[in-house]
Amino acid sequence: MFSRHPLPPGDLDVLDILEQRDRDFLRKRAKYLGPVFKGVAWDKLNVCVVGLDLCRKITRDHGHEMSVDTMELDHLIPKGFLSAMEGDDHQHYRAIIQAALKKLQIASDDSILDSIATEGLRDFASRTSEHNDSPEAFTSAMSAIATSMVTWLFFGAEPETEVHERFLQHFRELGPYGLVWNPKKRQENAFSAFRDDLLAEVELVHAGTSTLSSDGMLGQMINKGALDETLIGNLIYQAEMGRSDITNFFRWLTRHVADDPDVLARIAYEEAGNSEKAGRTDKTSESGGDRSLAESFVLETLRTDQSERLMRRAKRDFVFEGFLIPQFATIRLCLWESHHSEDTFVDPHQFDPARFLADAPGRDRFAPFGVDSHQCPFGSPVIRIGSVFVRALAHGFRLSPLSEGPPVRGAYHWEPAPKFTVHLSRL
Repeated sequence: MFSRHPLPPGDLDVLDILEQRDRDFLRKRAKYLGPVFKGVAWDKLNVCVVGLDLCRKITRDHGHEMSVDTMELDHLIPKGFLSAMEGDDHQHYRAIIQAALKKLQIASDDSILDSIATEGLRDFASRTSEHNDSPEAFTSAMSAIATSMVTWLFFGAEPETEVHERFLQHFRELGPYGLVWNPKKRQENAFSAFRDDLLAEVELVHAGTSTLSSDGMLGQMINKGALDETLIGNLIYQAEMGRSDITNFFRWLTRHVADDPDVLARIAYEEAGNSEKAGRTDKTSESGGDRSLAESFVLETLRTDQSERLMRRAKRDFVFEGFLIPQFATIRLCLWESHHSEDTFVDPHQFDPARFLADAPGRDRFAPFGVDSHQCPFGSPVIRIGSVFVRALAHGFRLSPLSEGPPVRGAYHWEPAPKFTVHLSRL
């Protein structure tokens, strides 16, 4: 049966190299080859799927024939990484995490997150004479803010407590220079130390002597009696991956603020209760509430830069849209390209937060966190963290861009130029 179907169109060009030269390459390729095409990336056959409707269709109709291409953590976590789980295990642990996240949204206000962002930005601004606003210092500051936020949200470890600093040190050991996709002995040792520390802290929670807040995800799981070593391992590595992604997210948010410094004044003006003059409309978000300019700015950054792709691996041969998808092929679900289609957004390559003020695009147009049952469960916290960060900039700082340049393809994602940095001065 499979022999009657051709492979998707396209020469075996090296897609990862061509994409590095032109970020829009895959979208352009889809325009003349069609939305399903092939190539080679990282020495493997890649099948690219462009368009959210087709991305949902292939995961809906062939999800059981594909596995998620993600970090391999089975040797560290009893039942593996959540995004790689399948079947009953995936449903069980995802439900626990989603329940904890739902409680987290209700139980925890933004005051501590705002304090983390504000203090981190103040520290960077106050030490200009030491670091001369170097790109390395700026990225380090963004990483420190991201890591501290994640440590609070995931584990309930409040800043300036001994346990918070202890957990930060565990993260430094896990990835002192960023996320390590293939954990080695150093990461294995650091993970074991972090896990053992968390297990000991859980015992203190039960004894009533821990300083951890019950508002964190860890506390929510303890309260529900749902915690086990698989969940602890997932909390550690979801936080580790999350702090890396959020660091890059903060750099993107700052990069777009640098392109339009007046946006900070408009956000601050809106926060003071002047919604109409700040550019708000009377339309509402999908949740039924007015969408702020800060949140719209965050969503537009997700659309234009932070949301890129989902990777799957064919477990067996199957046919999709009349094409043979061979076993072991990597399947790239192209979110960035889908979000930059002229059929989806007007002037899609233009950064314009107003498109989210005036519209609440449905899941057929906007899917920054995924398209299937494996979509990232941390979407709401990411939007929340990004909004807090932008508001902290707006309320406390004046920003001047330094050392700009075009985006580059980093180790895992597209990033602002390596030399991008800013000068912050306090208001």
